[in-house]
Amino acid sequence: MNIPKIHSISKKIFVALLGVFLSIFLLFHAAANLCILRQDGGAWYNAFCDFMGTNYVIKVFEIILLGAFLLHMVLTIWIAFTNRMARPKGYHKAQRSKTHTGSKLQVWTGILIFVCLLLHFMDFYFVKIGLVNGNLNFYEQAHEKFQIPHIAISYLVFFVVVWFHMRHGFAAMFQTLGLYNYKYGKAIEIFGIIFATVVCLMFTAVVVGVYFGL
Repeated sequence: MNIPKIHSISKKIFVALLGVFLSIFLLFHAAANLCILRQDGGAWYNAFCDFMGTNYVIKVFEIILLGAFLLHMVLTIWIAFTNRMARPKGYHKAQRSKTHTGSKLQVWTGILIFVCLLLHFMDFYFVKIGLVNGNLNFYEQAHEKFQIPHIAISYLVFFVVVWFHMRHGFAAMFQTLGLYNYKYGKAIEIFGIIFATVVCLMFTAVVVGVYFGL
């Protein structure tokens, strides 16, 4: 199988930079979603969604964002595949690897996130751009979706997967970009855990709050 020749380091750097971009977006998205919990009948959140849906700069950004996510996923799978092809035979004896468990599962959590996001896009983004019929009042739609037990639980499980992916990916980004060293390594890992936890708890708060009518 012929695979385009791109240096492995270059692919990893692209993955890391895209990871930084996507992490910042997730923080922004989680903060925006908290507007759903305001007791204003959805005024703030619907105004935000209307702005996001009508501003042409935002529309271009959404395409860039979707492209960044797809490229991040494709490059990650590409790296894993080429690494596997470079070592097609397993070891004769089982060896204990020092590789963090999160690193070993990173590709799989990423694929699971991709599948879950496709379902999420069906409910929200694809409705907005007219590919799928649905309620364009996203405040009402969020309340409809998150008050259904199995959907609420599915989202909560999804956030756990996202947490594991971000928790490992944060430190890995710094390592790939050459910003991880013995002096600051532990602090970077702790900050990564805090960042992933805060983002996922913000998303979780919305689902739990809507489900319990808070």
